[in-house]
Amino acid sequence: MMLPLPNVTGDLHLGHALGFGGYEDLMARWHRMKGEPTLYMPGTDHAGIIAQYVVEQELAKEGISRGALGREKFLEEMWKWMDHYRPRIEKQLRMLGCSLDWSRPNFTMEPAKQRAVRTHFIRLFKHGHLYRADRIVHWCLRDQTTYSDLEVEHVQRTDTLYHVRYPWADPMPAGTPDLVVATTRPETIVADVAVAVHPDDERWRAFVGKHVLVPGMERRVPIIADAAVDREFGTGALKITPGHDATDFEIGQRHGLPTISAIDKRGMMTANAGPLAGPDRETARRQMVKLLRDRKLLVREEPITHAVGVHDRCQTVDEPLVMKQWWVSMAKLAPRASQVVRDGLITIVPRYQEKVFFNWMDKIRDWPVSRQIWWGHSIPAWFCSDCDEIVVPDEDAPDPTRCTRCRSDEIKQDPDVLDTWFSSALWPHSTLGWPDQTPDLRKYYPGSVLETGYDILFFWVARMIMMGLENMGEIPFHTVYLHGLVRVGTVKMSKSLGNVVSPVGLIQEYGADALRYALVSGVATGADSQLTDEKLLHARNFGNKLWNIGRFVLAQVDKNPDAFRGHPVDERPEANTEEARWILSRTEAVVEECTRLIESYLFGEYLAALEGFAWGELADLYIELAKQSLRGPRADETVRTLAYALDRLLRLAHPIVPFLTETLALQLWHHAPKREMAPSLVISAWPRIGRRDTDLEARFAVVSEVVRTIRNLRQDAGLDPSERAKILLAGDLSRLGESISAIAELTRSDITTGRGEAAATVVRGIEIRLVVERDAAAERARLEKELAEAKELLERSRALLGKPGFPEKAPADVVNKERAKLKERESRVQVLEDELKKRKGDS
Repeated sequence: MMLPLPNVTGDLHLGHALGFGGYEDLMARWHRMKGEPTLYMPGTDHAGIIAQYVVEQELAKEGISRGALGREKFLEEMWKWMDHYRPRIEKQLRMLGCSLDWSRPNFTMEPAKQRAVRTHFIRLFKHGHLYRADRIVHWCLRDQTTYSDLEVEHVQRTDTLYHVRYPWADPMPAGTPDLVVATTRPETIVADVAVAVHPDDERWRAFVGKHVLVPGMERRVPIIADAAVDREFGTGALKITPGHDATDFEIGQRHGLPTISAIDKRGMMTANAGPLAGPDRETARRQMVKLLRDRKLLVREEPITHAVGVHDRCQTVDEPLVMKQWWVSMAKLAPRASQVVRDGLITIVPRYQEKVFFNWMDKIRDWPVSRQIWWGHSIPAWFCSDCDEIVVPDEDAPDPTRCTRCRSDEIKQDPDVLDTWFSSALWPHSTLGWPDQTPDLRKYYPGSVLETGYDILFFWVARMIMMGLENMGEIPFHTVYLHGLVRVGTVKMSKSLGNVVSPVGLIQEYGADALRYALVSGVATGADSQLTDEKLLHARNFGNKLWNIGRFVLAQVDKNPDAFRGHPVDERPEANTEEARWILSRTEAVVEECTRLIESYLFGEYLAALEGFAWGELADLYIELAKQSLRGPRADETVRTLAYALDRLLRLAHPIVPFLTETLALQLWHHAPKREMAPSLVISAWPRIGRRDTDLEARFAVVSEVVRTIRNLRQDAGLDPSERAKILLAGDLSRLGESISAIAELTRSDITTGRGEAAATVVRGIEIRLVVERDAAAERARLEKELAEAKELLERSRALLGKPGFPEKAPADVVNKERAKLKERESRVQVLEDELKKRKGDS
């Protein structure tokens, strides 16, 4: 499993903490404990555009510009930044507890990776998957570089929609309607080469083949028919500007239209803009609107709220331009990548993301990989000044010095660099030594799981699948686990928005274990989440509870040193008391449940199962029950039971809270030795599922619910914790067996059987009455609320059992459980109704 390489642009944020310290390290530790050879590979990314942007901003604070420094000196500054932040990121990963193989550091710009990128480029070129051509690209006026479709962010904003009349080029019959075009970019009208309408649009079908004049240029352009036109937008007539719109460019290619570039790389209007030549695009827009008004060609203006493309790195509004660039062809690469997911060779979790994957892959465009910046992987291509030949050397060959076609020595290397994602697409195999066939590559490729955020499913995941199949001939991993985003309110955490939260301060305040636990707890697979103070406090409280359980058990181990002679702590003891047999059975149950949930990638549910056992069963029930037996003749047996349950619990909790569990485990094993010789919890064995007594578990589940109910009744009544309560129990008491005295001990209650006058709360057919003076109206309100909830549950049971086919098709044990629930719920409703009638009668 590879670390999704963080950008070397600054510190880690909470999204990294969720993926790295939450899900990934959890999986790595679990597989390691299962005895599987586990390589969790570290690495960092040079981050291309954003890294250069960050360093330029830092230099600007000192009054230094990139241009003034020159390329060589600027790259020296880039390396200084990398050398500063790479160790910081490693330190933060260690703080999070990420059990990466630190003997294998990786960085996308190190020599071995540069060789891999060079080899990959050359092979794609030789295999016909890479070409150079004039096509429309996204251009960033701020960063002065192209960027891909995936790096376009669409933001909602309100602009003006201008309705412009295009005069007919030829005389038309009387009554011919004006051709009106709606546009938000009137400054690009000067680069129009056609007007397109949908072929099925009855309004304009008769005019296809006619000509109109481009306002301000008086250029004669045709009306064409193309299915890409949106009939619902504006008037249904679309101005075609292939030089400044991606859809228009494609329409222009289909119809053999010319391309006019009216805006340059600086956002200034070119000589091709005619009367608008010279100013920037915003000024040109105002000038064009005035020109249209003066010529009475502006029909009307109206506000429009629409999505505007911006560069996701700096939020600069996109300027589509036609430029000669390097492109990776998706014609063969994308279908192969889609097919391995369709065939089930790669599973995407959660599964609904597969549909998202296919929707995008089916519409994928060729990928522009040139970037007009200085920081990044050089493009291994040279251009001949004499014959325009493109020279791409063979693999591992030296840089060429002569043109292979005309033998001229006037050749220069392409000054552009490659898109950052071009190098990270090789991560599953380049980190293992590719293009060499290394032992690591043979052993660990393909990998097992890729864990990352769903927001880079296409940026990274899809491209790794494509390039893994291309370079290695097989998939790079069998499972993709996509986690959600950690949001600040409803907004995505982003360095450019300045709302990034570093995990470092939270680790210092709450501890790494608590942070990891809080990030994963209660989060459904693939869902977005927020990290709140409440979640962090709850996580810290759980850690405290786990620590207190451990300290209590260790204290008992110290008091009973002879308990473990001939009895290793990881050997299941023979229990003679009912409560000991129950906790041992529940220990095996939680082992089974936690194993199942991790195997199913249900990590939030795994934490819930872990917490339910540790807090709700071991701490709140068994330890309280064990305190009495620790003072009796069975103290050794009780201590062994406690130690065995703690040993299992620490192993189960280790993947998510590694620091605390490691500390407690080493102390426990020091005082109560285990059979296995692993010196650390990190490489100890994951617990195997032992025998269970499900009947006993079911009975104690009733006991547990009765205890919880009595405690809630005490709290609602405002009883002092030290005060003994008077409790009446009635109904199906056989379900409690011999545990009534234990219930009394756990709830500080004096319990007798019978109904009495107090209002009843019904749990699993057992009536519980707290004998205490109550406000009659409040008591009726409580009963009415309980009755409403009970009736709702009863209706659910009836609806499920009455569902056509359920009793016949569902497993017999499931049907029997539902019927038992129905009986219990009917009984509860009846008792509550009787109690409520009695209260109303008394009033």
